[in-house]
Amino acid sequence: MSNASLEAVVDPDHVQGWIDAIGSDASAAVPLLQAIQTAYGYLPRKAMNLVVERTRINASQLFGVATFYAQFRLKPVGRHMIKVCHGTACHVQGADRLNTSLRHALGIGDPEQDTATNGSYTVENVACIGCCSLAPVMLIDGQAFPNLKGADAQRHLHKHAREHNEILALQESAE
Repeated sequence: MSNASLEAVVDPDHVQGWIDAIGSDASAAVPLLQAIQTAYGYLPRKAMNLVVERTRINASQLFGVATFYAQFRLKPVGRHMIKVCHGTACHVQGADRLNTSLRHALGIGDPEQDTATNGSYTVENVACIGCCSLAPVMLIDGQAFPNLKGADAQRHLHKHAREHNEILALQESAE
């Protein structure tokens, strides 16, 4: 499955609804981007182009805001989101090993990619989850898993996948 197949289907009427409700001048850029990302999980280029076409926000302003703030994503995300804390406490306790283990389980070998090729999971590094005494910590769809080692992270991922009828990329390629 290519990254293109993860692309959202953008409804121009929804985008226009957000513009009507939020506004069309430069001060509306962040709220419009937030609305788009909430709906699609990332900022599809088609939705951003519609904002540029239908507002007084030019492309450089909109893309500048989208690339400046870490909260915005320009690439599609998987059906499930894994967030690995990389705050100081988690970093010192081995957050990088969690990433390595999760990426291996999901078959994500390309360092430029963060989503399994089958669209099941996205692994995202975050600055802090706020559970420093439980480091290292990851979230899967908002559920926290504390005090992890790499094998623990994979065990929780496999359990989550079973519970949600997901196929991890390595299992998929073994068939």
